[in-house]
Amino acid sequence: MQRFQFMILGWVLSACSLVGFNLCLSESNAEDGVLIRPLPPIQSNTIDDDLLTVPLPPVESIGESSSQATAQPTVQLPVQQALQQPSQQSSQVPSSKAVPPMTPTAAWLWESHSSQQTNTKLGQVYCPQPVPPPTVSVAPPQRSIYETPWVPQDFGSLFESVPPLQSRRWRHQQPTLIQGHEPNSIPGTIGSEGSCNTPAMDCVPSASPVPYQAFDFRGTPAPAEHYKPEMDIATYYGKYFVPTQRPWVEWWRPFYTGGMYDPSIPVFSDVNPLTPHFLVYGDYRAGVGVHRDKGRSVRSIANRLNLDLDLRLTGTERIHAFTGPLDNNGQFTRLDFSDSRNVQFESELDFQFDTLFFEGDLGAMTGGLIGVDAPFDLPFTFGQIPLLYQNGIWMEDAITGVAFGFPWRNSPALNWSNYDVTFFAGFNQVTSPAFNNDNQAAQVFGTAWFIEAYDGYIETDYAFLNDQDGLDRSYHNMAVAYTRRYFTRFSNSIRVLGNIGQEGARVDRTADGLLLLCENSLISYSPSNVVPYFNAFLGYGRPQSVARAAGAGGILRNTGINFESDLLTAYPTLDATGSNSYGGAVGLNLLTADFRRQLAFEFAALDTYGDPVLSSAPGAQYAIGTRWQQTLSNWTLVRVDLMNAWLDNASDLYGTRCEFRWKF
Repeated sequence: MQRFQFMILGWVLSACSLVGFNLCLSESNAEDGVLIRPLPPIQSNTIDDDLLTVPLPPVESIGESSSQATAQPTVQLPVQQALQQPSQQSSQVPSSKAVPPMTPTAAWLWESHSSQQTNTKLGQVYCPQPVPPPTVSVAPPQRSIYETPWVPQDFGSLFESVPPLQSRRWRHQQPTLIQGHEPNSIPGTIGSEGSCNTPAMDCVPSASPVPYQAFDFRGTPAPAEHYKPEMDIATYYGKYFVPTQRPWVEWWRPFYTGGMYDPSIPVFSDVNPLTPHFLVYGDYRAGVGVHRDKGRSVRSIANRLNLDLDLRLTGTERIHAFTGPLDNNGQFTRLDFSDSRNVQFESELDFQFDTLFFEGDLGAMTGGLIGVDAPFDLPFTFGQIPLLYQNGIWMEDAITGVAFGFPWRNSPALNWSNYDVTFFAGFNQVTSPAFNNDNQAAQVFGTAWFIEAYDGYIETDYAFLNDQDGLDRSYHNMAVAYTRRYFTRFSNSIRVLGNIGQEGARVDRTADGLLLLCENSLISYSPSNVVPYFNAFLGYGRPQSVARAAGAGGILRNTGINFESDLLTAYPTLDATGSNSYGGAVGLNLLTADFRRQLAFEFAALDTYGDPVLSSAPGAQYAIGTRWQQTLSNWTLVRVDLMNAWLDNASDLYGTRCEFRWKF
């Protein structure tokens, strides 16, 4: 019976002990928001790589707040000596919490319950004397007991006496054992002369709690808006079909369609195989124009058909041709009713090809022949090839010749991140006012460079034009341009074009001058929809492009809409030659958010100076103009242009036109 009573009493005491211990941990968790877990005992002088404890020194009383407690650091004992001394336990615990004692071979490591808490206290580190938790309002990251605990790299006010971790040597030191519960129980405190300021095997600087300072910590960032899962789903399920206009003719492999394609044909090898398809695409334009130019009225309904014929052989080789069967030498098939009593039909049919050329990559062709990937890159073309440089200012024409280039290069020595080089030669069909627009009179040899460097984009070009008629009209044509964005507020392009080398009297020279162009556009609050612009030019002598097709307009065509012809109804413009003149255009280009409508306003002006013989304009000219475009479908649009100009020493100009365009 007595034995049975002792057994019951033992069970009750064990249950009470467990309940008291669990209540202690529960109260600690509820108050501190941390979980206390024991570390495995230390078996050797070298602590495990994954374990690290930074013990806090005890304070005098648990009833005092951390802001009132004064913890004076002490000199630590050597590890071996500390391990040999028995731990001292306080005989009285001035608290209702059950605090387990700390032995020399055990420590306590804190771990946060939730990484989302930001205003919780640091976990408790139990020493022989019970220590209240420091009132630092931040929770350490959540970690398991087998991970290296989080220790601030910059202790700041948290551990004012402990230097930041500098090496793995400090991370692997044996944790210092604290003997006694008085901070000054051992003489020689940290910070005094001859004290322990450097981590070592027998000496680790101690730490002391400091008062909580709210400005030391930042709150958990909150998202700018509530999370919307449907937006993520829309990435995959919110797609819709975009209607597109198919080419007029689409033989063999179609142009950009979905689904599986038929296998390619390995003519020479599996590299660069044959994938033929033939396309015919372009647009049809019909316009009504009512103008007054050079003192006479012009009324007409003009038509234009542009056809591109594209025979693609492989991924890099093709044969391409372009023709305009309803236009001839800049004139278009039209119905002229300038004289209301005598309506005339003007036929300008021309079925010759304006361009016909082959283009490909010699490296890809070589790799296809020998059955390896392209060993080099060398794109080339020959035939009646169209060349357009500097947005059509320096050159815009189709010449009979050859061209090749070296793409995707860089130069660390010159600090060029990317550049391309093109070389070309034209032996016929070079059209230029310098040769009286005779496309049989000149040959051209030149090069064009495209460079991305120096925070911008550089274009530099050179060409030599040889007069085959022996009239001393040969000359050198050069151009350079620099484009970049400044202060994220406006984009700027500066172009300089010059002609030198012609002999004879200056008034007889056809290409002898300099043209300076400055093109600017402001970056507004909606840079794709609201575009204010200002362009200016200064022409000296008679500057000329290398070559300009009959319907390409003047060298100042891109300066503004009042310098640009419509290439259909003979829409009038200001003088676009730049000969001994200066001027510019300022305007506002507006586009709707869906880019289906455009509205532009512009004011332009120019004046002449110097020898009037060298000027094409008779005097000062001023003009206002507007343009409106509206898409009717994904393949049709309508466009309306209006302009009125006032000219000194000449009749005034006005132009009104409406155009319908069908793209296919």
